[in-house]
Amino acid sequence: MSLRKLLVIACLLALPSLASARENPYIYTVQKGDTLWGVSQRFITDPMYWPNLWANNPFIRNPHLIYPGQKLAIYDGRIELLPEYNQQPAEVAEEQIAEELPTPQEDITLKVYGELNSFISTAGLNSAGRIVDTSDNRIMMTENDIAFVQMQDVASVGDVYDIFSVGDVVTHPQTGKKIGHQITWRGKLLLSQAHTQVYSGTITKAVGEIVRGDILLPEVERASTIALKRAANQVDACIIAAHPEKIAFAQYDIFYIDKGSDDGIEVGNMLTIIRPRNASELAIQDRNLVLPDTLLGRALVVKSEPNVAAALILKSSEPVYRGDSVFSETE
Repeated sequence: MSLRKLLVIACLLALPSLASARENPYIYTVQKGDTLWGVSQRFITDPMYWPNLWANNPFIRNPHLIYPGQKLAIYDGRIELLPEYNQQPAEVAEEQIAEELPTPQEDITLKVYGELNSFISTAGLNSAGRIVDTSDNRIMMTENDIAFVQMQDVASVGDVYDIFSVGDVVTHPQTGKKIGHQITWRGKLLLSQAHTQVYSGTITKAVGEIVRGDILLPEVERASTIALKRAANQVDACIIAAHPEKIAFAQYDIFYIDKGSDDGIEVGNMLTIIRPRNASELAIQDRNLVLPDTLLGRALVVKSEPNVAAALILKSSEPVYRGDSVFSETE
């Protein structure tokens, strides 16, 4: 018998076992205190897998909470929740249900890999401080140089500010209206002395060219732990900007939307990223065909200002672009 025939026979013998492995997953029963985050980390070694798990199981109303007794099918590289599970038998008293449900573990720890300040609204730019001059005639400044700055808001000697260069104008993808600018972080400045019209400041860190006209924004510490927070109302928004060097965005990237705290967007809200699906050229057009939106991924709001918010992409099924839509999860 030839080697080729032996290999074919071996493959045919292996097929039933492979099919069996696919059709007979490990069934895990959810224990008290389990979360999608923890289960994904335990079985998939990827805690960021849980947004996909949530997206593919619409009967899960809370993205971070599953219930004791629920059955999970564990495959190689994926998890499925078995939909035939009923959360509690009808005859169980409400008091017993309350005792048996686990306490949601709503705090998640994450690292923000993207730049949290890569876009500034027109209003934010108008209220920012600005470097207006330096102590000599040099064009560019660097570490330990003295700069003179004007501040629009109340400032005090000893305050630390981040320095940003102002880049391209950002227009709204849908309306074309000017809404802000791209900005790039350049370093840090410490206010050292107050004068009649300006402050003196020392540049304590420089990672790029710092020039007159660069703006100053208050230094903000990044939170490493963010509490998930259910949105009070669904808010529909549009992605308007991201890092100036990125055209398409994916997992761990930061993007900005055209809604903020004035609209009810809060840090900790979950966002679903979608894109309208257009009918193909072969579709039957005379039936007013409406197709379901394309689900692109999930994001977590990590910063919210009055009219704009920043979100971290936790998981994406395909590239995300400026102009794509999001909505806040309320359940």
